[in-house]
Amino acid sequence: MRLRICLMVCMLALLIAAFATAQQRNVKSLSEAASNNSSDWPMYGRDLAGSHYNPHEKKITPETVARLKPKWIFETMADVSSQPTVVEGVVYFGSWDGKEYALDASTGKKIWEYECVNSSRSGAAYGDGMLFFGDISGWLHAVEAKTGTPKWKVKIDSHRDAVATGSPLYYNGRVYIGTSSHEEGAILKYKDYQCCTFRGSVVAFDAKTGKEVWRHYVIPETPKPQGKNKKGVTIIGPAGGAVWSTIALHPEANRIYVSTGNQYTGPASKFPNAIIALELSTGKMVWSNQTTPNDIWTFDCRNDPDCSDLDFDFGTIPITFKGPGGKRLVGAGQKSGWFYALDLKDGKLVWKTEVGPGGKLGGIEFGSATDGEMVYAAISNFPRQGSVSALDGATGKILWQTPSPDKGSNFGPITVTGTGDNRLVFAGSNRNFIRAYDAKDGKILWEFDTGGAVGGGPTVVDGTLYVGSGYTFLRIGKTNNKLYAFSIDGK
Repeated sequence: MRLRICLMVCMLALLIAAFATAQQRNVKSLSEAASNNSSDWPMYGRDLAGSHYNPHEKKITPETVARLKPKWIFETMADVSSQPTVVEGVVYFGSWDGKEYALDASTGKKIWEYECVNSSRSGAAYGDGMLFFGDISGWLHAVEAKTGTPKWKVKIDSHRDAVATGSPLYYNGRVYIGTSSHEEGAILKYKDYQCCTFRGSVVAFDAKTGKEVWRHYVIPETPKPQGKNKKGVTIIGPAGGAVWSTIALHPEANRIYVSTGNQYTGPASKFPNAIIALELSTGKMVWSNQTTPNDIWTFDCRNDPDCSDLDFDFGTIPITFKGPGGKRLVGAGQKSGWFYALDLKDGKLVWKTEVGPGGKLGGIEFGSATDGEMVYAAISNFPRQGSVSALDGATGKILWQTPSPDKGSNFGPITVTGTGDNRLVFAGSNRNFIRAYDAKDGKILWEFDTGGAVGGGPTVVDGTLYVGSGYTFLRIGKTNNKLYAFSIDGK
């Protein structure tokens, strides 16, 4: 009898374990299905790893791309620089007019608009029937995807200068986002401002309630007075390390990969201008690799004796790709113009490549993508000529580099589509153009003048290219108010 009861208990335990495992697999499979559906682009980088790659695109190829024509054009009241999210035939995007929009992907007809009050410049994340997006005042919004009905909104950071420049990501009932700020320029707004108190962070929120689950600060120390600057104003620090970029989630490894910005005030920390690995479940740091130490910079740089005058933030998602011997690497592009590739396990440097000139608005700003083997990087070099390049993922060798023919800056995100010889790279220019490059040699196969600077990322799904036009922030380029949908022969 005891043996039978023991066997029954063991069988029950095995069934419970099997059910739990199946549930976990189901959660993962649902996430994979969302990112692998050729008709969907459910988040900023298309997948949780932020690849900006759609291998399923078959209609737009090097042979057909020259036939791309506008299918429809939707006008807002201000610039459009957010990367469109496309799910189940609906396009979601934000505008600098302070609204988030939902459009019919086939016709461009408006389904709903939601008043954010503040400009929405980053992409939205779709998950479990909800849409999540941030705004320029640091609010994270959650609305019903079908109707635009608001469910909750929360400040991603209590600091008055906090902003949401990176896009949120949804996974398994949580929303993850990095925090950044405009405190670097506070001296321009507030006389004798005591800089600085903001610290960048990564935050996990409960997707149903907006309640904070955990927060990881880039700089662990709480800022405190550090002495006086050259004008006699108190310096507060350490501060900075904003997370301008969108983060990357790797649930199968329980990892988040984060790239961070420069420090505002000292003493110098080890974590700004770094690529960092965190535990997905807790936010605890696993490893960190700082590529540019002691980069302390604000708009009041000349008055800070510790100022580096570099401002070499990371603005790109840490993307993963195949390295030497098939080893998986994680890498990100920096405003210094360098791309760094690290070992996934310990964060040690495997290779680094200077892709182009760096600068405060130069180097690699937001433009990087990968097809799993090659890395594609866009150089801003603002206000001079930028470029788009392909790098070998195993070695970092530049395989091709195509300067922008309009002498403009390649400032924004870029996208890769297709497989093999059918791969294309899409990149925008601050001189108004959106272009398609042949991924094997960098030859420009198609271009279109949108009428305004292209600062947002191109989204390509199911034979349609969606891209916004207009980006005047930081005087990058010309204003416009349009979202374009391009298809073969405009059909």
